[in-house]
Amino acid sequence: MENPWQLMRHLTIEDILIIAETHVDNYQILDKNRLDYLVEAISAKFGDTELYPTPFQKAAVYAHHIITGHIFMDGNKRIGLTCALRFLEMNGYHRRFNIDNLIIDLGLKIADGTITDIDVIADRIQSWFSNR
Repeated sequence: MENPWQLMRHLTIEDILIIAETHVDNYQILDKNRLDYLVEAISAKFGDTELYPTPFQKAAVYAHHIITGHIFMDGNKRIGLTCALRFLEMNGYHRRFNIDNLIIDLGLKIADGTITDIDVIADRIQSWFSNR
């Protein structure tokens, strides 16, 4: 059976860097290898099975890996959350929303290690979109 999300568009390294530049003055990459890994991890498979098959899981991976991986010198929470939201927007989730307290709280909980599980992060993001 074909995955209905098989044709998802993913953020490129260039997309992520544009987001970083937009949200952080004079951004600096601390770990280019982690950035390269992130772009590959989004579509990672075990055999024929995607590790992160849903759009919300993929959005969670963007947020989690950028925030916890400290890919940038500054602004990892802003960049990670914006990448997650931009990815969803690119894939048909065209909601009008602002980064409000719910999404900021999620970023802080990812950063401090309170929430580490990709599925939990994905569920939070999905419920946030559902409530809009």
